[in-house]
Amino acid sequence: MMGWVRDLEAIIEFLHKTPEVDNSRIYLMGFSGGAAISAYAAAHSQRVARLVLCACPAEFRKFTSPHREDFSIEHFRQIGLIRDRDFPGSVDEWLNSFREVNPIRWIDRIAPRPLLILQGENDDLVEVEQAWRLYEKAQEPREIVIIEGAGHRLRLSDKAMAIALEWLLKP
Repeated sequence: MMGWVRDLEAIIEFLHKTPEVDNSRIYLMGFSGGAAISAYAAAHSQRVARLVLCACPAEFRKFTSPHREDFSIEHFRQIGLIRDRDFPGSVDEWLNSFREVNPIRWIDRIAPRPLLILQGENDDLVEVEQAWRLYEKAQEPREIVIIEGAGHRLRLSDKAMAIALEWLLKP
C-alpha cells in the first residue's frame, strides 16, 4: 500500500510542477483500494483540490485483524495480491501498511477541500455502512451518493461516472 502511496504522491508532485497543469485543479478519483490510497494522499497533500472516493473501504478489516493465522506471503502470491518475489520482507510489514492507510484515520483531514463519496448499493466487497462511516467522520464540504443497483465496480456504472464527472466539473 505504501508503494502505491509513494507512486501517487510522485504523480501529484509531477503534475504540480508541470506548467500546463492548473495547480488549483488537481483532482483525485480512486476506486476501492485506489480510493483508500487517494484519501491518504489527499489528507497529506494540500495540492489535491477535490477528491472522489468510489467504493472506498473505511478500513481494511480483513488485513488488520489480530486473528490472521491463515495469512502468509505465499497465500497472497497465490491469489495474486503480491506479484513481486522480493516484496514484502514480512507479512507484518505488508499488513502494517494497510493499517497506516485506513481511510477512516485520515478522512477528516481532507476538508476544507470538497469530497464526494460514491458507493454501490449492492457492493459485495465494501458494505454501504463503510461509506456512511467515512461520510460521518469527514468534514464539510462533503457529499455521499449511494448508487441504486450498482455493485463494487463503479467505474463500469454509467450513472456513477456521470455523477462523478458532473461533481468534478462544478465551479
